[in-house]
Amino acid sequence: MSQKWSYNGQEFEVDLQDADFTERYETSFNRMADEEKILQKAGTNSEIIRGYCMLFFHLFDGIYGQGTAEKLFGNKVNAGLCDDAYEAFLDAAKRNSQEAAQRRSESLARYAPKQKRQPHRKDVNEI
Repeated sequence: MSQKWSYNGQEFEVDLQDADFTERYETSFNRMADEEKILQKAGTNSEIIRGYCMLFFHLFDGIYGQGTAEKLFGNKVNAGLCDDAYEAFLDAAKRNSQEAAQRRSESLARYAPKQKRQPHRKDVNEI
């Protein structure tokens, strides 16, 4: 089952059980980590904000396709908006992951072989 998340009137699906989605997710997060290492941490505030926002623009474009960042943010380059969208996305990913784990656990419990309980016997030394 997938999770939906929405931001700025746009709705997206998160399905970490789907290999293609997960591959884009992994690739995009790896790219984000690499870009973060070279992110300009000195300079004017506007330069730092632009660099920070580019991390999220590339992340969402990588996962959902070119133009996604524009759908999410329009022409805004705003760190607060990026944080809000990212939080909504991560919440959906977390819910998706938790639901999948719960489904697997329930399935395993339902179909796992039942163990026979041994009757409680008193130890010979207790008699």
